[in-house]
Parts: sequence; C-alpha cells; structure tokens
Amino acid sequence: MSSAPRRLAIAVVVGGVLFGAADAGAVPPMLSAVGAEDRHPTVTFAAPKADSVTVYVASKPDRASDGEFLSENVVEVATLTDAELQAGVWKDAEQIDPGSYYVLLEAEASIDACYVPETDSFDPSCADGWSEVLPLTVPRPAIRYSGAAVVRKSLGQITLTLTATPLGVQQAYRVCYSLKTKARRCLGGVADGFDWNAPGSSRLTVKTRGLAATTTFTWFVDGAKVAARTVRVR
Repeated sequence: MSSAPRRLAIAVVVGGVLFGAADAGAVPPMLSAVGAEDRHPTVTFAAPKADSVTVYVASKPDRASDGEFLSENVVEVATLTDAELQAGVWKDAEQIDPGSYYVLLEAEASIDACYVPETDSFDPSCADGWSEVLPLTVPRPAIRYSGAAVVRKSLGQITLTLTATPLGVQQAYRVCYSLKTKARRCLGGVADGFDWNAPGSSRLTVKTRGLAATTTFTWFVDGAKVAARTVRVR
C-alpha cells in the first residue's frame, strides 16, 4: 500500500489575485454510493470537469487538518483512469478484508476545462476538493464447514478435523460426542485462518476407549451445528 499523496491545489489567476480552485467557487466531488463486490470496494461518484480523482479507503474516519485521512488508517489509495472518470464508477482491482471502512474522494479540477479567460473567472460547476465521507461495510464471505473423523485403531484414537472455507481469522468451535455410558462430552478448539481466499482448519484427537461402537461427532460454531460425522470405532 502506498502512502496517500499530499494534494496540490490548482491555482487560477482571477483579477490579478491567485486563487485555489475551491476558493474560486468550485463544487466538491460527490459520493453517490459505496459498496463491495466479492470484497472489491466500489464507488459511484460525480466529479464534473475534474482532471484527476483519487479514492481513499481507511479503517477510521479521522482526518488531518488538510482534509486527508490519517495516513496510518489508510488501507487503499487509487487514482482513477479517464474511463472511470467518464463513467463515474470505480471498482477496486484489489480485495480488502471484511470489516468496516470509510471512503473519501479528492478531485482536482482541470484548468483547461474550468478557467474562463473571457471573464477571467472559474467555472463554478467544476469539481475540486474533498467529498464527504461515506461508511463502507465489507461483509464476510459465506463460510463452508466440513468435518472429518479418522479412526486410528493402532493408536487407539480418532483424529477429528474441522475445515472452514474460506477463513481469514481464528475461529473458535466445539466438537461434541457421546460416550458408551451415554454421557455427553465436548472439546474446544480454534481453527487457524490466515486468508479469506483459502481454507483454515484445526485438528483434535480423542481416545477410542469409552466410546460406543458407533459414535457421532458434531461440530458447533457460535452455538450452531456446522458439521457432523459418524464413524465405527470398533
């Protein structure tokens, strides 16, 4: 991730006085909507006659005195292409992790398009400066769970594996089963996940001693059943 570049205000000479574009009556760019498609941030905006538009995505809405997001919170910066400027739509080529974010636009007006030499003035319909900040929620992708139980008779134990696809965080879970005495027992574990485009998994072992000849193992995440597996112990 590159750091956010500092904004260079466009200057226009009006009546012998040097003005920034915003001081000369420009309008700020407008964020119409933000969203995410498969964790790719999307933005719909309006920035009439802007020469350049930059999108900032940050984990917090805090801003510096010049209008920028604080650099330590910025997770994505993108300078829009001419085609994106004309369409008023941007879709990030990169995916970001699920979570809550904030989006901000910076527009720089085009001198050629916005300065009116006949009246020595600045076209007030031109976009320049900072947009308002809009919140962005990137939802977690749907997680698919599967359980496996492998009996290892020579060791007198069963290996229990829970796989979650995809998984980008650590996920606590429980696996429960009944003993030969009908008593119920549960074990806790944590599936390790490091990438929202890859699976995460966890393994536990259970002694076969005291288990019924046929035993069902059931996995739970946040109290909800996510997988089950029945095996013949002996």
